[in-house]
Amino acid sequence: MFVFKKTLSIVVCLIFVNNLNGDLFKDKILSIDNANSGACLVYRPYLGTVEDIESLDIKSEKFEITENEALILNGNVIIDFPDGILKAGKARVDRKNGLVNFKNQGDLFLKDYFFNAKEGFFNKDDQSIELYYGEAYLNERGLILTFDELKGSLDNKIFLKQVSMTSCADPKAGWQFIAESIELDDQSKRGNAKKVKIKVLDKTVFRLPYIPFATSSERMTGFLEPSLSYSSDGLDFMIPYYKVTSDKSDITLAARNISERGLGFEGNFRRLHGEANNLSNFDFIYFNQDKEFNKFYPNQSQKRWAFSLKDSYGQHNKLWLDINWSEASDSLLLRDIPGDITSIGNQRVQNLKQNISVNAAFNNLSINIEHQGFQTLNPILTNGYKKLPSLEFKYLKNFKNFTLYEKLNISYFKADSLNGFYGYKDDENKFLYRVDNPVEGSRIFSDFKISNQTYFNGMNVSTSIGLRSINYDLDDGAQSNSINVPNFKLDVSTLFFRKDNMDLHVLKPRFVYGYVAHKNQDINPIFDTNKISMMNQLFNNERFSGMDRVGDQNFYTLSMEYKKRHMNMDKLAINISKKYYLDDRNIWLDDMHMDMGSMSRGMMGMDSMNMPSMNMMQMPMDEGPLMLMGKWMPNMDTMVMAYTSYLKEQEKVPMAGITIRNNFERGTLGYARRYTRMAGDFMTVLDYSEFYADLKIKDNLNFIASFKRDNESSSKIESVIGLGYENCCFVFRVTSSDKNLSKYLPMLESNSYMYLNDAWDNIIRIENKSRINFQFEFKGLNSSFKKINRLMNNSIFNY
Repeated sequence: MFVFKKTLSIVVCLIFVNNLNGDLFKDKILSIDNANSGACLVYRPYLGTVEDIESLDIKSEKFEITENEALILNGNVIIDFPDGILKAGKARVDRKNGLVNFKNQGDLFLKDYFFNAKEGFFNKDDQSIELYYGEAYLNERGLILTFDELKGSLDNKIFLKQVSMTSCADPKAGWQFIAESIELDDQSKRGNAKKVKIKVLDKTVFRLPYIPFATSSERMTGFLEPSLSYSSDGLDFMIPYYKVTSDKSDITLAARNISERGLGFEGNFRRLHGEANNLSNFDFIYFNQDKEFNKFYPNQSQKRWAFSLKDSYGQHNKLWLDINWSEASDSLLLRDIPGDITSIGNQRVQNLKQNISVNAAFNNLSINIEHQGFQTLNPILTNGYKKLPSLEFKYLKNFKNFTLYEKLNISYFKADSLNGFYGYKDDENKFLYRVDNPVEGSRIFSDFKISNQTYFNGMNVSTSIGLRSINYDLDDGAQSNSINVPNFKLDVSTLFFRKDNMDLHVLKPRFVYGYVAHKNQDINPIFDTNKISMMNQLFNNERFSGMDRVGDQNFYTLSMEYKKRHMNMDKLAINISKKYYLDDRNIWLDDMHMDMGSMSRGMMGMDSMNMPSMNMMQMPMDEGPLMLMGKWMPNMDTMVMAYTSYLKEQEKVPMAGITIRNNFERGTLGYARRYTRMAGDFMTVLDYSEFYADLKIKDNLNFIASFKRDNESSSKIESVIGLGYENCCFVFRVTSSDKNLSKYLPMLESNSYMYLNDAWDNIIRIENKSRINFQFEFKGLNSSFKKINRLMNNSIFNY
């Protein structure tokens, strides 16, 4: 709290200090750019009218010519030469050598530079310059330098002594470097300062022997701003270095030290390649030793690392290769050491993808060969099945109003071990902790369909008839059923319109009938299949994702949708839908179709898993819940979206959600809530809410906040509070985050658990992780990472 109060006082000082001084502003050589937060100053010089390289236009109150044909000028001297103007009190012009000496204050106006000095010389031919006691302005970076001595060449190198440097109109309200010397290199577009005092708000905060910086706004090699954070692991300090390797590639490498963990590195490599400029992105984290990790896991490797490679080769409409492969040394790395400049994963990510695919497209045919796998980031769970490999063909052909579609997938599944989810429950409906010899083998899945789209007498009529087939060839002689399941779907809808001045009212009734035959699949394995939510089943023949189950159903769905449109914008939308089943369903992944008595007995063993409030429901076999979805936009800045469902017989709400967003002149406010009565594999209650704010307190001061809460357990999930100040020369941000994360106790005897439910209860605890992040940027001197979005990337507003 002390750090936050001190930071707040600095930001407040920044707001109210905004005085301007200096001859550059008094003489109106530079002006303030109030509309641009990227640069404080505007330099729009008048460079004269002379274009001939051999010509000069000279004005002076007095002048004389010496014996060697030099001009001596005195009083309001103005010398106009190609691409520049020199103004001075006195000057000596050597036209043969292109040299101008001046005294009694001189102003030199060039396209990319401005110089003001007490005395000195400038050679317009070779661009050499020598000045004493003056100021310089570098237009490309918006930097002002005050110096005692300046020597060199504008086309090569310039050396300055006893220098102060800033990009601020008033350095006392921003930043300033006080250096013994500074070198500017026009060839490399870089500069370096030696023996530097860094002053912020006119207070010295650092003393450094050497600081490099860029003198061009182009994409350039150099150090980026450091990152400073503090958490339960102590001080976290990172210095990133950015290297431009070519016009289409770059590398960012950062040294990072965490007090309680040790020294490590992060890096990122990016490259555009191929005719389509495909992006290759490689991230890595490496810590040679993690002191905190070794305390709990002394027998594991001391080296901790993670990497992610995302790339694509070839043309996406012909032949191409996609790579999305991430891997970590252990399942806890990204929880302990979340990336600062990398995007491998966050602290809440559950697995890393390990996918490689080769794809081809030929007219109506597409082919995909894929390796698909995952690395779990939960030490209790296994990596699950891998596809080694998967071969898929898709064919699509249109014949007038008819479409012919065929999908053929051939996959081989392999796993070292599994957790006992679907297909491996015991008689008490509890999940086995570990299955060491899971079913492996190949599966052939076919989905053949002919569909038709017709518009008849104001009615949209869509029909499809198809056949789904599954065939297994399992290892070790395991038994399976090969099935062929016919299906049919009819979708009929129409539209009614009513015009009311600028408003258009649209009413859309819809009727859907679907049929999928029942074929026994109980002994077939479950490789990649899961349930689909009730809302996504409303108008579909599919009840499961994946290709291991074809869910039987004979149903019809009634739906009514209303929209009010104003100026091509949906002001109001309401949809009411309900699904009715004509026959009982027989194919399930779980025991949700059991009667309440057997279900209650089956779940008794799960009471210890923080689920005292679980409210099991018996889902009706003859109808689904009533679904209601709505959207309201009273204006362009306000939006309310909501959905809910209702079971009449049980008078319960299986799922619901609401999202409210409001944009106004000084920011954005939002609220979201998601509720599901039976969520996840353990069918627990999910009831999350989130509040979000991004507010502009003053013109340069922003406030952000995000609060996530588990309403079922009345506990906090995560909170973020941030304060940021940005003007044309200075950026300062401080953010404080507080998260409740799963803490996994050392699993010395975890394999002794019979059920996953028990392991979950005994190994997982909730741990609070707090962190304070500091960011600062000196405009004109370095570049910035935008990290605020990363703090918000777990938002339920996205779901």
